[in-house]
Amino acid sequence: MKNQYETIQTEIIKIETLSSINKLFTLQIKDEEVRNKFKFRHGQFFILSVPGFGEAPFGFCSSPTIKETFQVSVDKRGSLTSKLFGLKKGTEVGIRGPYGNGFDRKKIKNRNLVLIAGGCGLSPLRTIIQDANLHPKNFQNIQIFYGCRNSELLAFKSDYKEWSKNIEMNLTVDTPDKNWKDSVGVVTNLLTPEKIKSDSVAILVGPPVMYKFVIQKLVELGLSDDDIYVSLERRMHCGIGVCQHCALVGGKYVCTDGPLFSYAEIKNTPEGI
Repeated sequence: MKNQYETIQTEIIKIETLSSINKLFTLQIKDEEVRNKFKFRHGQFFILSVPGFGEAPFGFCSSPTIKETFQVSVDKRGSLTSKLFGLKKGTEVGIRGPYGNGFDRKKIKNRNLVLIAGGCGLSPLRTIIQDANLHPKNFQNIQIFYGCRNSELLAFKSDYKEWSKNIEMNLTVDTPDKNWKDSVGVVTNLLTPEKIKSDSVAILVGPPVMYKFVIQKLVELGLSDDDIYVSLERRMHCGIGVCQHCALVGGKYVCTDGPLFSYAEIKNTPEGI
Protein backbone atom coordinates (compact mmCIF):
# COMPACT_ATOMS: atom_id res chain seq x y z
CA MET A 1 0.00 0.00 0.00
CA LYS A 2 1.37 3.40 -0.98
CA ASN A 3 2.25 5.76 1.85
CA GLN A 4 0.02 8.83 1.36
CA TYR A 5 2.48 10.99 3.27
CA GLU A 6 5.55 10.05 1.24
CA THR A 7 7.20 13.12 -0.24
CA ILE A 8 8.71 13.77 -3.66
CA GLN A 9 12.23 15.18 -3.60
CA THR A 10 12.28 18.55 -5.29
CA GLU A 11 15.08 21.03 -5.91
CA ILE A 12 14.89 24.80 -5.60
CA ILE A 13 16.34 26.02 -8.90
CA LYS A 14 15.52 29.74 -8.59
CA ILE A 15 14.55 32.22 -5.86
CA GLU A 16 13.21 35.71 -6.55
CA THR A 17 12.47 38.35 -3.92
CA LEU A 18 9.10 39.95 -4.69
CA SER A 19 8.78 42.08 -1.53
CA SER A 20 10.13 42.33 2.01
CA ILE A 21 7.87 39.45 3.09
CA ASN A 22 7.41 37.48 -0.14
CA LYS A 23 9.63 35.29 -2.31
CA LEU A 24 8.94 33.29 -5.47
CA PHE A 25 10.46 29.80 -5.58
CA THR A 26 10.87 27.85 -8.81
CA LEU A 27 10.93 24.12 -8.08
CA GLN A 28 11.88 21.08 -10.13
CA ILE A 29 11.17 17.45 -9.26
CA LYS A 30 14.48 15.58 -9.10
CA ASP A 31 13.35 12.28 -10.64
CA GLU A 32 12.78 12.82 -14.37
CA GLU A 33 10.19 10.04 -14.66
CA VAL A 34 8.17 11.44 -11.75
CA ARG A 35 8.58 14.95 -13.16
CA ASN A 36 7.18 13.95 -16.55
CA LYS A 37 4.08 12.41 -14.94
CA PHE A 38 3.44 15.30 -12.54
CA LYS A 39 0.41 17.37 -13.58
CA PHE A 40 -1.84 19.87 -11.83
CA ARG A 41 -4.95 21.90 -12.63
CA HIS A 42 -5.97 25.46 -11.82
CA GLY A 43 -6.99 25.68 -8.17
CA GLN A 44 -5.06 22.65 -6.96
CA PHE A 45 -2.40 22.82 -4.24
CA PHE A 46 0.46 20.80 -2.80
CA ILE A 47 2.06 20.21 0.60
CA LEU A 48 5.63 21.48 0.95
CA SER A 49 7.87 20.20 3.75
CA VAL A 50 11.27 20.98 5.26
CA PRO A 51 12.62 18.30 7.65
CA GLY A 52 12.58 19.54 11.23
CA PHE A 53 10.30 22.48 10.43
CA GLY A 54 7.08 20.79 9.35
CA GLU A 55 4.86 21.09 6.30
CA ALA A 56 2.12 23.37 4.99
CA PRO A 57 -0.20 23.69 1.98
CA PHE A 58 0.71 26.05 -0.84
CA GLY A 59 -1.12 26.88 -4.05
CA PHE A 60 0.60 26.52 -7.40
CA CYS A 61 1.26 29.95 -8.89
CA SER A 62 2.52 29.10 -12.38
CA SER A 63 0.80 27.81 -15.48
CA PRO A 64 0.06 24.05 -15.63
CA THR A 65 1.27 24.15 -19.25
CA ILE A 66 4.86 24.64 -18.04
CA LYS A 67 6.06 21.06 -17.62
CA GLU A 68 9.68 21.18 -16.42
CA THR A 69 9.14 23.33 -13.32
CA PHE A 70 6.45 24.92 -11.17
CA GLN A 71 6.42 27.94 -8.90
CA VAL A 72 5.20 28.79 -5.43
CA SER A 73 4.91 32.19 -3.77
CA VAL A 74 5.81 32.20 -0.06
CA ASP A 75 4.95 34.87 2.51
CA LYS A 76 7.21 34.95 5.59
CA ARG A 77 4.79 34.22 8.42
CA GLY A 78 5.98 31.40 10.71
CA SER A 79 8.76 28.91 11.42
CA LEU A 80 8.39 26.94 8.16
CA THR A 81 8.19 29.96 5.88
CA SER A 82 11.03 31.67 7.78
CA LYS A 83 13.14 28.57 7.14
CA LEU A 84 12.20 28.66 3.45
CA PHE A 85 13.32 32.28 3.28
CA GLY A 86 16.76 31.23 4.45
CA LEU A 87 17.22 28.42 1.91
CA LYS A 88 19.48 28.77 -1.10
CA LYS A 89 19.26 27.74 -4.74
CA GLY A 90 20.04 24.02 -5.04
CA THR A 91 18.46 23.06 -1.70
CA GLU A 92 16.08 20.08 -1.74
CA VAL A 93 12.62 20.19 -0.20
CA GLY A 94 9.80 17.66 -0.09
CA ILE A 95 6.40 17.96 -1.71
CA ARG A 96 3.32 15.79 -1.93
CA GLY A 97 0.31 16.24 -4.13
CA PRO A 98 -1.17 17.72 -6.20
CA TYR A 99 -4.31 17.82 -4.08
CA GLY A 100 -7.76 19.32 -4.43
CA ASN A 101 -10.49 19.07 -6.99
CA GLY A 102 -9.08 21.75 -9.26
CA PHE A 103 -11.05 24.06 -11.48
CA ASP A 104 -12.81 23.06 -14.71
CA ARG A 105 -11.68 25.39 -17.50
CA LYS A 106 -15.00 24.86 -19.28
CA LYS A 107 -16.68 26.97 -16.58
CA ILE A 108 -14.80 30.08 -17.68
CA LYS A 109 -14.20 29.53 -21.38
CA ASN A 110 -15.82 32.16 -23.63
CA ARG A 111 -17.04 34.10 -20.58
CA ASN A 112 -16.20 37.45 -19.02
CA LEU A 113 -13.60 36.54 -16.40
CA VAL A 114 -13.30 38.59 -13.20
CA LEU A 115 -10.40 37.74 -10.87
CA ILE A 116 -10.52 39.40 -7.45
CA ALA A 117 -7.62 39.14 -5.02
CA GLY A 118 -6.58 40.58 -1.70
CA GLY A 119 -3.08 40.50 -0.23
CA CYS A 120 -1.32 37.24 -1.06
CA GLY A 121 -4.48 36.00 -2.81
CA LEU A 122 -3.06 36.93 -6.21
CA SER A 123 -0.62 34.01 -6.00
CA PRO A 124 -2.99 31.05 -6.65
CA LEU A 125 -4.83 33.11 -9.27
CA ARG A 126 -1.60 33.51 -11.22
CA THR A 127 -2.06 30.03 -12.76
CA ILE A 128 -5.26 31.26 -14.41
CA ILE A 129 -3.83 34.71 -15.20
CA GLN A 130 -0.84 33.28 -17.06
CA ASP A 131 -3.05 31.03 -19.19
CA ALA A 132 -5.59 33.79 -19.81
CA ASN A 133 -2.81 36.10 -20.95
CA LEU A 134 -1.49 33.45 -23.32
CA HIS A 135 -4.94 32.59 -24.70
CA PRO A 136 -7.09 35.76 -24.44
CA LYS A 137 -9.34 34.59 -27.31
CA ASN A 138 -10.74 31.95 -24.94
CA PHE A 139 -12.53 34.75 -23.07
CA GLN A 140 -14.80 37.65 -23.93
CA ASN A 141 -13.06 39.92 -21.42
CA ILE A 142 -10.52 39.46 -18.62
CA GLN A 143 -10.27 41.71 -15.56
CA ILE A 144 -8.12 41.69 -12.41
CA PHE A 145 -9.16 43.57 -9.27
CA TYR A 146 -6.38 43.47 -6.70
CA GLY A 147 -6.12 45.18 -3.33
CA CYS A 148 -3.20 45.29 -0.90
CA ARG A 149 -2.10 47.16 2.21
CA ASN A 150 0.49 49.22 0.33
CA SER A 151 2.27 49.27 -3.02
CA GLU A 152 5.46 47.68 -1.65
CA LEU A 153 3.55 44.49 -0.81
CA LEU A 154 1.84 44.12 -4.20
CA ALA A 155 2.70 40.68 -5.59
CA PHE A 156 4.21 40.01 -9.03
CA LYS A 157 4.66 43.68 -9.96
CA SER A 158 7.13 42.73 -12.70
CA ASP A 159 4.33 40.76 -14.43
CA TYR A 160 1.83 43.63 -14.71
CA LYS A 161 3.19 45.09 -17.93
CA GLU A 162 2.92 41.75 -19.70
CA TRP A 163 -0.51 40.97 -18.26
CA SER A 164 -1.83 44.38 -19.31
CA LYS A 165 -1.44 43.47 -22.96
CA ASN A 166 -4.57 41.31 -22.74
CA ILE A 167 -5.96 41.89 -19.25
CA GLU A 168 -7.57 44.92 -17.62
CA MET A 169 -5.65 45.65 -14.42
CA ASN A 170 -7.39 47.40 -11.51
CA LEU A 171 -5.24 48.05 -8.43
CA THR A 172 -5.92 49.62 -5.06
CA VAL A 173 -4.01 50.02 -1.78
CA ASP A 174 -5.05 50.97 1.74
CA THR A 175 -2.07 53.27 2.34
CA PRO A 176 -0.63 55.00 -0.74
CA ASP A 177 2.83 56.47 -1.02
CA LYS A 178 3.62 59.70 -2.86
CA ASN A 179 4.19 57.88 -6.17
CA TRP A 180 0.94 55.87 -6.14
CA LYS A 181 -1.34 56.77 -9.07
CA ASP A 182 -4.07 54.10 -8.84
CA SER A 183 -7.06 53.72 -6.53
CA VAL A 184 -7.05 53.97 -2.75
CA GLY A 185 -9.32 51.95 -0.46
CA VAL A 186 -10.81 48.47 -0.26
CA VAL A 187 -11.12 46.32 -3.36
CA THR A 188 -14.93 46.45 -3.30
CA ASN A 189 -14.68 50.13 -4.29
CA LEU A 190 -13.41 48.97 -7.69
CA LEU A 191 -16.46 46.81 -8.38
CA THR A 192 -18.94 49.09 -10.12
CA PRO A 193 -21.78 48.52 -12.62
CA GLU A 194 -19.64 50.25 -15.24
CA LYS A 195 -16.87 47.71 -14.68
CA ILE A 196 -18.59 44.40 -13.93
CA LYS A 197 -20.89 42.70 -16.42
CA SER A 198 -23.68 40.63 -14.89
CA ASP A 199 -22.87 37.60 -17.06
CA SER A 200 -19.31 37.38 -15.70
CA VAL A 201 -17.64 34.52 -13.83
CA ALA A 202 -15.81 35.75 -10.73
CA ILE A 203 -13.08 33.97 -8.76
CA LEU A 204 -12.11 35.34 -5.32
CA VAL A 205 -8.95 34.59 -3.34
CA GLY A 206 -7.90 36.59 -0.32
CA PRO A 207 -8.39 37.13 3.41
CA PRO A 208 -11.68 35.75 4.83
CA VAL A 209 -12.89 39.21 5.85
CA MET A 210 -12.92 40.22 2.18
CA TYR A 211 -15.28 37.50 0.97
CA LYS A 212 -18.51 38.59 2.63
CA PHE A 213 -18.37 42.12 1.24
CA VAL A 214 -17.12 41.21 -2.23
CA ILE A 215 -19.75 38.48 -2.66
CA GLN A 216 -22.49 40.85 -1.52
CA LYS A 217 -21.30 43.40 -4.08
CA LEU A 218 -21.15 40.85 -6.92
CA VAL A 219 -24.66 39.62 -6.17
CA GLU A 220 -25.90 43.22 -6.22
CA LEU A 221 -24.27 43.60 -9.63
CA GLY A 222 -26.27 40.67 -10.97
CA LEU A 223 -23.85 37.73 -10.86
CA SER A 224 -25.46 34.40 -10.08
CA ASP A 225 -24.39 32.33 -7.08
CA ASP A 226 -23.19 29.63 -9.48
CA ASP A 227 -20.82 32.07 -11.19
CA ILE A 228 -19.05 33.27 -8.03
CA TYR A 229 -16.16 31.08 -6.85
CA VAL A 230 -14.22 31.43 -3.61
CA SER A 231 -11.10 29.72 -2.29
CA LEU A 232 -11.28 28.23 1.19
CA GLU A 233 -7.64 27.21 1.06
CA ARG A 234 -6.96 28.63 4.50
CA ARG A 235 -8.79 25.68 6.09
CA MET A 236 -6.54 22.92 4.75
CA HIS A 237 -4.04 20.94 6.79
CA CYS A 238 -3.29 17.31 5.85
CA GLY A 239 -4.44 17.63 2.23
CA ILE A 240 -6.08 14.20 2.01
CA GLY A 241 -9.26 14.42 4.10
CA VAL A 242 -7.90 12.61 7.15
CA CYS A 243 -7.26 15.23 9.83
CA GLN A 244 -10.83 16.70 9.68
CA HIS A 245 -9.54 20.29 10.03
CA CYS A 246 -11.21 21.37 6.79
CA ALA A 247 -14.48 19.44 7.11
CA LEU A 248 -17.57 21.44 6.16
CA VAL A 249 -21.14 20.84 7.25
CA GLY A 250 -22.66 18.50 4.68
CA GLY A 251 -19.74 16.10 4.44
CA LYS A 252 -17.45 18.04 2.10
CA TYR A 253 -13.77 18.64 2.66
CA VAL A 254 -11.93 21.73 1.45
CA CYS A 255 -8.82 19.70 0.61
CA THR A 256 -10.54 17.04 -1.49
CA ASP A 257 -13.69 18.78 -2.79
CA GLY A 258 -12.16 22.27 -3.12
CA PRO A 259 -10.41 24.46 -2.36
CA LEU A 260 -12.46 26.44 -4.92
CA PHE A 261 -16.21 26.29 -4.33
CA SER A 262 -19.05 28.11 -6.00
CA TYR A 263 -20.95 30.43 -3.67
CA ALA A 264 -24.06 28.34 -4.44
CA GLU A 265 -22.35 25.32 -2.87
CA ILE A 266 -21.41 26.94 0.42
CA LYS A 267 -23.71 29.94 0.98
CA ASN A 268 -25.84 27.99 3.46
CA THR A 269 -22.90 26.22 5.11
CA PRO A 270 -22.12 27.55 8.61
CA GLU A 271 -18.65 29.13 8.65
CA GLY A 272 -18.29 28.41 4.93
CA ILE A 273 -17.45 32.06 4.40
